[in-house]
Amino acid sequence: MDKGRDNLRRFSLIKPRYIIILGSIISLIIVISSYFEFSENKREIYHLLNEHANSIIYAIDKSSANSVISDREIENLLSQHLLGVAKNIARLDSISHLSDILLVKIAEENEVFRINVFDREGKKEYSNNIFDSLHSKGKGKYSPRDFIDSILTGKKQEMVIGLKSARMEKGIRYAVAIARAKKRGAIVVNLDAESFLEFRKKIGFEKTINDIGKKSGIEYIVLQDEFGVITSDKPNVELSILNDDEFLKDALKKDIVLSRVSNLGDKKVYEVVKSFIVENEKIGLFRIGLSMDEINQLESKIFRRGIIISLVIIVISVIVIAVVVSNQNYNMVSEEFDKIQTFTGEILANMNQGVITINKDDEIEIFNKKAEEIFDLKKENVTGKKYSEALKDFCEISKIINDKKEYNNLEISLNIDGKEGKILSVNSTLIKDSDNRFSAFNIVMDDVTDMKNDEKQKHQNEKLIAMGELASSVAHEVRNPLNSINMIAQRFEKEYSNKMNSEEFDTMFNVLKSESLRVNNIIEQFLRFARPPKISISEILSTDFLNDIRLITEINAKDKGINTEFIEKDVSILKIDIEQMKQVFNNLIQNAIDATPQGGSISVTYKIKNNKNIFEISDTGIGISKDDLNKIFNLYFTTKSQGTGLGLSIVQQIISRHSGRICVESNEGKGTKFIIELPKTKL
Repeated sequence: MDKGRDNLRRFSLIKPRYIIILGSIISLIIVISSYFEFSENKREIYHLLNEHANSIIYAIDKSSANSVISDREIENLLSQHLLGVAKNIARLDSISHLSDILLVKIAEENEVFRINVFDREGKKEYSNNIFDSLHSKGKGKYSPRDFIDSILTGKKQEMVIGLKSARMEKGIRYAVAIARAKKRGAIVVNLDAESFLEFRKKIGFEKTINDIGKKSGIEYIVLQDEFGVITSDKPNVELSILNDDEFLKDALKKDIVLSRVSNLGDKKVYEVVKSFIVENEKIGLFRIGLSMDEINQLESKIFRRGIIISLVIIVISVIVIAVVVSNQNYNMVSEEFDKIQTFTGEILANMNQGVITINKDDEIEIFNKKAEEIFDLKKENVTGKKYSEALKDFCEISKIINDKKEYNNLEISLNIDGKEGKILSVNSTLIKDSDNRFSAFNIVMDDVTDMKNDEKQKHQNEKLIAMGELASSVAHEVRNPLNSINMIAQRFEKEYSNKMNSEEFDTMFNVLKSESLRVNNIIEQFLRFARPPKISISEILSTDFLNDIRLITEINAKDKGINTEFIEKDVSILKIDIEQMKQVFNNLIQNAIDATPQGGSISVTYKIKNNKNIFEISDTGIGISKDDLNKIFNLYFTTKSQGTGLGLSIVQQIISRHSGRICVESNEGKGTKFIIELPKTKL
């Protein structure tokens, strides 16, 4: 901080003229950099314009070439079709006499317009046009011999006449001719070319040029050769002649795209040119002129913007230099404030209590790390949101926030979906502003779950000890008279078995013997509970322990048609009394099998969490009622008709002697889950 003050003090001693000089230098640098930026932007604009022009001319070149090739291919197919018809007629002519009626039929079948057969003098001998008197009497625009003379004189055997105007009426025809087979003469087959020409207009490159030329920003698209304009989207455009322009003559020789800025009347255009070559035949030169109006406007706009930005930056530079001293003072104060705020934030974030702060708009403003742990929510997912939305699953906390009351060490339980929840000790504070209006609401929470569980476990252990002592006393008190009863029964058997009715005696004696044995077994269980064997700790891999449990479980569950699943999420060395812990699992799994109907499932899961070995035994059985849930570990409590009520008490006793704990979650009709927690540290 002292160093910052010293730097600020030294800066304040700089003379104003030096600040002005510094500002002028900065302004000059800004102006120069703006000029270079303008030049660079201009080059970039022309580069983009050139790319745009190239893409247009390449598109036109390829589309036009394809159109020309397609047109030639269509014309070739058309010629082959007409020549095929003519050859068929020639074959018929060679084997029989032709007739007009036969030609009419052939014309209809092959969809041709006119079939004429001429003799060696060029006079029509046969024709499919037998119903038109105009052709027989009228004089045409030209003589057929003008087109077929080379056939009549024997110089050619076949020829494609191509497009020609109709001789007797309006219209365009497409015709072919071949020599007659056995005598001089010609067979001419022609087609009405109107549809062909209309199709050519639709797909020809002239159509492509006209369509693209309609787009905004294109001044003209022209195909030009040494003799003049071949086609143009704008017929009236006046352009330089190719032979008078060295740039165009050079472009015609090369198969590359060239560009320049050219004049079109009183304005400039950006012109790109490229020679048009189809199947190695140079047809002409494409010229495309692009409007530069938008480019000029953009250049002016960029230039004006550069000037304005330069002036603004110069003014800002002067202002910045003028206020830098006060800004330094502010920064120094801000740094101190940030340090305090950071220090406070670190303390708040790392507190061992969960902290939630609600602002006046009912939005969560503070949600520290401990709160994330308690509610299993991420800070970024809740801060800035309404508490009613972010904490909708935690009605206990939502109610406290909604009431806006101050609480001191209020204990609440966060129970979700019937699971054993966390126990929190809550303190809340209402914050008001200087006008005594609500500003914020703070909640500080201590997670006292472990402490409460420890207290509960301690209380349960005390109950177990007391119940053990009681069980021991009861067992001793009952065993002595029971031994006397057994001795009397044995004597009774010896002295009276021959004197009484054998069947009646056997029945009475067997009842007495079996009931004495059952009472003795109960006494033995009481004594095992009262004087449990010493814990003998040994090590076993969790995988091996679960495999041992799995073998017994699958056999018992299979008999009842219950599915079993063992899930080992972590692998660890367990330090336990293996035999006693197997007794725990066998007891719990047998209870699960008894409670689960056929087709149900039982799962056993092992994982490590918070440095504890966690076992979860879940079933899809009938569940446990809420009234019985808090009694199941009590001595003598059972819901089974043949149960003694000692099983779960012994289970809890063994787990307690391993310094662990067991808890249960259950929904009646949905199933039950027992959770066993054992420490990972050595006992």
